[in-house]
Amino acid sequence: MKEVNYSIYEEELNELSYAPTGIFNKVLYRITRKNSARIEYTLSVPVSDFLRGQLFCDDISEAMEETITQNHLISILIDDFLFDAKRCSNPYDLYNELVNKDLQSIQVNTFDDKPITKHINKKAKRNKKLVCAITRKEALRLEVILSDIAELNPTRFFTVEDVLKIIYCDFILKYKTGTLKNVLQKIIKRLS
Repeated sequence: MKEVNYSIYEEELNELSYAPTGIFNKVLYRITRKNSARIEYTLSVPVSDFLRGQLFCDDISEAMEETITQNHLISILIDDFLFDAKRCSNPYDLYNELVNKDLQSIQVNTFDDKPITKHINKKAKRNKKLVCAITRKEALRLEVILSDIAELNPTRFFTVEDVLKIIYCDFILKYKTGTLKNVLQKIIKRLS
């Protein structure tokens, strides 16, 4: 079984089990804790999705008369994902949702009508690096969720980068196909 490293989750577990002794160690411990830090992730997304995301953010920027970046968009998407994950609280459902939204996976029905998930190599497409930063708290929540999913012994593991890419590309696909209604106005309202 492939092991996935959830470093922030491991770091938090180590910090929770550490009990500093002495005043100097306690002060040093409090100073060095990284609760408010932002963590950068680099996603490789299709160039067409990146462009659509950039144009979408430009439209919001024009409407709000302030600069809105793709990092703002990803922040909203991750907030929605974490809110839905709290509401759902079923790791099996979250795993299935991620697999179904993952554009690298397709479901194929065999003659026995047993669904099989196959991973398609999409390296042939042109990709663009998208650097985004999320709070340590959001990254920790994601890693805890992904660790719970990994314990189910699924055939596919997800990293924080995978989840960010999946929710970003899923949003762009839904925006492109018109599945999302009044999304521009809703996001402007959330950012106001």
